[in-house]
Amino acid sequence: MALSTARTAGGEIADKSLAPIFAELAERFAAGFPLEMPALRTVGREAEFPIVAADGEAVDARRLWQTLLINPQLEPEYGASALGQRDFIVGLKGPDFSYALEVGLGTIEISTRPCNNLFEVQEIMRSAVAHLVSAAARASWRVLGYGVQPRSRPSLRIMSPKQRYLSLYRAMADPWLWYTVTAADQLHVAISRGEMVRMLNYGSLITPIIIALCANSPVYAGKESPYCSAREGVMAAIRANEHRHGMLPRPMRDLADFVETISQVTYLIVRAGGEIVPSSIPFTEYLREHGADYPAFLFHEHYIWNSARLRAAYGTIEMRPACQQPWTETMAVAALNLGLIEAEAAIHPLIIDELGEEYWGRMRTYHQQVIRFGLDAPQPAPDLLRRVLGLAETALAKRGCGEERLLTPVWRRLDRRQNPAQRARIVFSHDGMAGLI
Repeated sequence: MALSTARTAGGEIADKSLAPIFAELAERFAAGFPLEMPALRTVGREAEFPIVAADGEAVDARRLWQTLLINPQLEPEYGASALGQRDFIVGLKGPDFSYALEVGLGTIEISTRPCNNLFEVQEIMRSAVAHLVSAAARASWRVLGYGVQPRSRPSLRIMSPKQRYLSLYRAMADPWLWYTVTAADQLHVAISRGEMVRMLNYGSLITPIIIALCANSPVYAGKESPYCSAREGVMAAIRANEHRHGMLPRPMRDLADFVETISQVTYLIVRAGGEIVPSSIPFTEYLREHGADYPAFLFHEHYIWNSARLRAAYGTIEMRPACQQPWTETMAVAALNLGLIEAEAAIHPLIIDELGEEYWGRMRTYHQQVIRFGLDAPQPAPDLLRRVLGLAETALAKRGCGEERLLTPVWRRLDRRQNPAQRARIVFSHDGMAGLI
């Protein structure tokens, strides 16, 4: 924390000169969200998939672009390479979905357009994944419903040669390379301006519930790890003092408090003279020199990876902590996330009432436990997961789309006390890497 913006024991900003800047940035950030919500929240899914050779090693997925471009609805998107050249295809974009090269060359992200319900998302994702699987099969590769590259270690060798990724590597060194192997399943849910802070706090609070039910990355670098969610376990150790990953350190009081909090962490990369270069100063120092630079704030905020993020570009809350799921249960995360968001008014007070004044700390402890033990972790209140899941199911049913049916795999996991990671561990112990793949 920068000394110039340190808080006093009473929680006030010691140097109040930045308070107007925080307030202005908060106001501009809030303007990205609608004042009122439609009757039905829209949703969009971002799903990352590891692509591997038959032995489980990560491949160079750029070789799939030309095959995927057979689809006449897709057009290539270009970006700057680490050498500054703009002849590098970073993804393919169509009217319903897009493919994007992730930090790792062996990971493709599929993003849907905003949809009215989860069944729209499901149909779009089925089509996009089918084309991806077909293209991969031509090269004798496999697309995995799994949360991390199972065999390839994080390395520069498999990092996508994007300019900003190289700058992030220079700023963060080897910890940045962990992003070359991870694969998440994220959901965007539309929210209104008046519920931004409440949803941000709640989305962070329910992080361990999502991990408990959806962890799926126990094996990486060719061997079993101590984590059910290696994605979250390793990320939690990256700049842990800055709380860039996982739950927020505490609930935010208001939007200015949120802006101030994330401004105190390192400004990892900065746009300078048309290039993206590494940085090592707190963002507060940048604000002190440049004032309320809103584009710079958005650029800074984009590289803070908490489990729940407010996305001003879309007017959504982005739910991030889940690993990619087995294909037969591919909509489980989306259904759980949407149900949890829709049930916020019931679940949020339930958790606070059950856990008392120390509710945030107790959920942070649960967060650490579920990352390692999944559904074997002791719940912070009796039968909390079952009660929360029931409320999420009821909230989905009230949407009137039948989406609650998509929670069936999640209920099965809870009944068996076995999430995908716990199943994967059993498979790996019996059949090794071949069985896992």
